[in-house]
Amino acid sequence: MGIYVNRTLNMKQIAAIGFDMDYTLVRYDSEAFEEMTYKEIQKKLMDLKNYPKAIADLKFQINLAIRGLVIDKPLGNILKLSTYSKVKHAYHGLKEMDFKTQQKIYQGLTIDLNDSDRFAIVDTTFSISYCVLYMQLVDLKDAHPELNLPDYKTLEQDILEALDTSHRDGSLKSVVKKNVKKFIVQDPQSVEALEKFKKHGKKLWVITNSDYEYSKLLLDYAINPFLKEHGTWADLFNLVITVASKPKFFTDKMPLLAIDPKTGLMRNHHGKIEDGIYQGGYAQTIQKNSGLSGEQILYLGDHIYGDVLSIKKTCNWRTALVIEELFTENEALEKSAAISDEINALMTEKIDYERKLDDLFDREIEKGKKPDKEKIQAHFQKIEKVDKKIGKLIRAHTQNFNPYWGETMRAGVEPSRLAGQIEKYACIYMAKIAEFANYSPRTYYRPKKKLLPHELKG
Repeated sequence: MGIYVNRTLNMKQIAAIGFDMDYTLVRYDSEAFEEMTYKEIQKKLMDLKNYPKAIADLKFQINLAIRGLVIDKPLGNILKLSTYSKVKHAYHGLKEMDFKTQQKIYQGLTIDLNDSDRFAIVDTTFSISYCVLYMQLVDLKDAHPELNLPDYKTLEQDILEALDTSHRDGSLKSVVKKNVKKFIVQDPQSVEALEKFKKHGKKLWVITNSDYEYSKLLLDYAINPFLKEHGTWADLFNLVITVASKPKFFTDKMPLLAIDPKTGLMRNHHGKIEDGIYQGGYAQTIQKNSGLSGEQILYLGDHIYGDVLSIKKTCNWRTALVIEELFTENEALEKSAAISDEINALMTEKIDYERKLDDLFDREIEKGKKPDKEKIQAHFQKIEKVDKKIGKLIRAHTQNFNPYWGETMRAGVEPSRLAGQIEKYACIYMAKIAEFANYSPRTYYRPKKKLLPHELKG
């Protein structure tokens, strides 16, 4: 598939490479994990928040939500934004919002995502189940007022609280521990890439919010079976930081605890940080101890805010994002390439008709005459005919992508908000770290020149 470049990155200058664990170093079966998460949220809503038992009848539908969506909490609306924070597509619960209604609510409005009281961002793979259930509960509330479900804003707060509790109390991890094979995807090529980096003298770090016990379980399963030049993952990675509490790891001075890998026992650590396994700590301390500048450290994660944004603001490390959605996105782009070409050709034809129509109006108006109605009508009919063809092709094109939201990385002809965030904060991005196996650890990644509108011909 490949590694995609936003900013120049010379791997010869990178001395240390850090990895988030969940959904980066260790791949999950997203559908299996999110369905399990969804069921746990349902259970907690009923047990802890006294939601009606009717919500247990709701079924998980992974395609209902994609990463990058925004929830308008007071209104029960789910929005897809362009990179310019304009609403391009919207649902109220499970009901698609027609263009007229959407314009009435959001026309001219730039969505201010700093307004966390109103808007919530579906910004991680772990957020899909939360968004799916929110859409369904909004729909259930509208259809069955007798259930006395809370208002839309409280619905969102309750779902998010149930999700956070499920992560904190170990509910989700306990299920994964019992059946690692079901939830974790083994990827031998990613281990090949890691060992290649190590052979080229790169220091390898793991920086994860997961605890040591859980991290060991997953790394034992995902890494150890495929190592050829190291005994275990502990030999492969120079430094492993657990319970990092990102993004605080990049912003707050937290104590560092050394972990005994044999017993799991911890003690306060002071002084020089040797290779080993730790808990907590502070990115600036780790960097200073390594003797490296920020430009010599590359960090890979899947979470734009927790893994990448904080780094850019505080540490100046180089950044990479793992975007799992690229698997299906690129496959859909290939399937729909011919349709895209047809749409582009028809758009060129439509623009030509529109120019001729404008010329007709201009000539008559500038002569002080009324435009010829028959000629105008003929042009409008040609444009309408092209529009119908384009509409049919757009529907066919969308069927190759998410059935509710279309392309993940685009909102109409503009980049989606997610794509804009990736471009802004990630030096490079890829679908999985295994992509590195196909590149030299000395690769000089260079972005392709992007033509500006005034540089485009035609």
